[in-house]
Amino acid sequence: MKVIASLCLLAVVAIVAIPQSAHAKLPGVASSAEATNPLKAGQKLPDVSVKNEDGKSVPLSTYHQDSPLVIVFYRGSWCPICTRHFQELLQSYPEIKKLGASVIAISPDTVENSAANAKQLDLPFPLLSDSDLTAARKFGIAFKVDDATLTKYQGYGINLKKASGQDHESLPVPAVYIVDQSGKVVFAHSNPNYRERLESNRIVEELKKQK
Repeated sequence: MKVIASLCLLAVVAIVAIPQSAHAKLPGVASSAEATNPLKAGQKLPDVSVKNEDGKSVPLSTYHQDSPLVIVFYRGSWCPICTRHFQELLQSYPEIKKLGASVIAISPDTVENSAANAKQLDLPFPLLSDSDLTAARKFGIAFKVDDATLTKYQGYGINLKKASGQDHESLPVPAVYIVDQSGKVVFAHSNPNYRERLESNRIVEELKKQK
């Protein structure tokens, strides 16, 4: 009996010792930002849906049927660099619209967090929820946040589980895609270094090339 009890105790200890992130591993999520394999120009837009501000699932294809589409993947409303990037994007937004393109932004935030962020920033384009990272995984930009970074985030009061409503503790690499009306990716940009963002005037330049 002592042997059985010891084995049971060891099994319990082993389960507790497994990092929580190991239980939340999602397929299609890279081990790091550097290990991602982003969708490239010339490829077709993945057949995937995201959630709008009403919590309804909407296929990405519905957003490019009438005009070229700029897709911006960002890390979340908690990310100050993402906020600054949006503010820069807003400066170029009138010209983007003048060129006949639409813009959407996608993050792992919950529907509620996305809606609150859009209202706070007074954004003229949709902020869509991809809390389970279905879209980010299909685009090849999802990665697992390492334990050291998670600990650092906690020190800043950032809780990725609360932000997404999920337990995967993963993020998308910040990325910008331009998709034509046929669903073809005509421009793709991503950078594992989340501090380096595509300048919004580059989006304008790329849209002009499509004319």
